[in-house]
Amino acid sequence: MAMTEPKRARTGADSARRVLDVLFAFSEDQPVLSVKEIAEVTSLPLPSAHRYVALLREEGLMVEGERGRYHLTPRVTSLGRAARAANTVIDVAEPHLRRLVDAIGETVLLARIVQGVPVCIHRVEAPRRLRLSFEPGQSLPPLRGASVKVLVASMGNAERAAYLDRVVADRPDLAGSRAEFENEIALAADRGWATSTQEIDEGVWAVAAAITDGDHIVASLSAACPSFRLDAERKTNILDQVRHTADAISRAVTG
Repeated sequence: MAMTEPKRARTGADSARRVLDVLFAFSEDQPVLSVKEIAEVTSLPLPSAHRYVALLREEGLMVEGERGRYHLTPRVTSLGRAARAANTVIDVAEPHLRRLVDAIGETVLLARIVQGVPVCIHRVEAPRRLRLSFEPGQSLPPLRGASVKVLVASMGNAERAAYLDRVVADRPDLAGSRAEFENEIALAADRGWATSTQEIDEGVWAVAAAITDGDHIVASLSAACPSFRLDAERKTNILDQVRHTADAISRAVTG
């Protein structure tokens, strides 16, 4: 078993790279391609190109047009817009994040909604690194954590209900947490910030505040802190600084 698992992992990674190669074959200069052209651009065998195109069609990322030629769907372009928006927020926020880390000595994170799911998009480490269970680009655990409360609170009622329905359908074990989480996000929506204690990582207290573009919440800023370094006064100080920094980033985002 010890010898077969790495091989499986490599095989899965290679397949994922080939799928990405198929997506990257499309460009502004070549927005429509046949399977044969995809195979030529990616150096894939034709049967493999057919297989990956079929997979992307099933996932709603590619559609067949006229004469057996394919193009990407708006689902892919929405990912591109999300990435550009995330990069804009990161670029604007970066100096503010570094000043915040210097001021509080704790790791800070940015998160936003990507394709209907809260995702960590950036992290600035404190000199004393903190072990966290997620990385930039990774979805945040559902119904847990200060950032998730702030971001889900930013959703409209219908979008929020759909998100919660999906979470509970995928994770029936979380059904009992839904009512308490709804209370938490109602409070977050009213205050513009939220806290959590050991909801994601053991021994970690976190606070998150909303970053807005003037009208809508576009991201959350959070600080993750080991509980053993905190007392009530320090928690209040970190909360105030996170909220102040989120406000400064919001003003910078709106120009």
